[in-house]
Amino acid sequence: MSEAETNKESESTQPEHEYEMPAAPAAPLVEPPAAPPGEPVAATVDGLASGTIVAGSVKTKAVHEVELDLGGDRIGVISQRYWGEDPAADLTRECVLGEVINAAVLVRQDHKGRIVLSRLWAQQQIAWAHIARAASTNEAITGTIAAVVKGGLACDVGVRGFIPFSLVDVEPVENPQAWVGREVQCKVVEADQTSRRLVLSRKSVIRATQRKAAKAFLETLAVGDEHTGKVVDIQDFGIFVDINGVRGLVHVAEMAWKRVQHPSEMVNVGDEVQVRVKSVQVPKQRVHLTMKLEADPLGKLEVGALLSGRVSRLLDFGAFVMLDGEVEGLVHITEMAEYRVYHPEEVVLPGEEVWVKVLAIDRKRRRVDLSIAQAIAN
Repeated sequence: MSEAETNKESESTQPEHEYEMPAAPAAPLVEPPAAPPGEPVAATVDGLASGTIVAGSVKTKAVHEVELDLGGDRIGVISQRYWGEDPAADLTRECVLGEVINAAVLVRQDHKGRIVLSRLWAQQQIAWAHIARAASTNEAITGTIAAVVKGGLACDVGVRGFIPFSLVDVEPVENPQAWVGREVQCKVVEADQTSRRLVLSRKSVIRATQRKAAKAFLETLAVGDEHTGKVVDIQDFGIFVDINGVRGLVHVAEMAWKRVQHPSEMVNVGDEVQVRVKSVQVPKQRVHLTMKLEADPLGKLEVGALLSGRVSRLLDFGAFVMLDGEVEGLVHITEMAEYRVYHPEEVVLPGEEVWVKVLAIDRKRRRVDLSIAQAIAN
């Protein structure tokens, strides 16, 4: 099969995905040597197999081709077509004399007896070998965002890879075009050299970095420390607050001194809140926090005090009254009036302001007994 026919066949089998690399140059004429893939090997007098990667120094250069000295009286040639992504590049500006370049053997010799080489193919082979190593060791690889494509970004890591928008960042990508030209580090999600499919994730690198930083920060947390954090999740039993990558739980009972029926009454996801560390379990990566930063207002109450409050809720056995917006006390139905009361709404309604007298304070159980009848009597 001629070189033109081989190239025509390669073009016809090129994948449809925008982020995948074009088909590799002509198929190998013989099996490549057993050297590790992607590693340069020295030319030998026994000849070079198609696909073998060789290293040579630039001997001469012209606009349309570059000659390499491969050693052993062998000369290789790289044309514009096989130099890089731009088939019309001026090769006099792409290299300097004496520079060592890796290239893959395409055919034995041209009409001048020179070995025809492809720098682009060599770069692809070396890149795929590097990708395979990174995938097996879960290491990050560095690339440059080349373009915005359907569903994500095209990233050049020696070959063209694809980063879905969902794997670009931990936050939604607002302006994809602003990423073009940026150098990024990614981890390999999927790599198939045969189909030239490469899926990458920048988000994985960021998450790994955040986890490492969070672990270091967790070890520095101490009980009593106060921090500003962001609410990242709301559950019936409390909220989760992120502090420098460390998630801590604020139980609903620790959100305020007053009674909180549901955390959503006080905060929304994304809100910044001040918290204090209550406990830290580094091995289990558990942190318990509190939003009760001020002194317990219950400590300011005294038995016998007359106070103004607002009725917060009614139950069959009495009414709860909120004092100073922080302490809730119970007016038992027997203490609502000097006469017999069958239902609390006979005397008060929710939201109504009333005067009460403090009858008893149970600081351990955080219970306050109040009386409207005795306040009126006084």
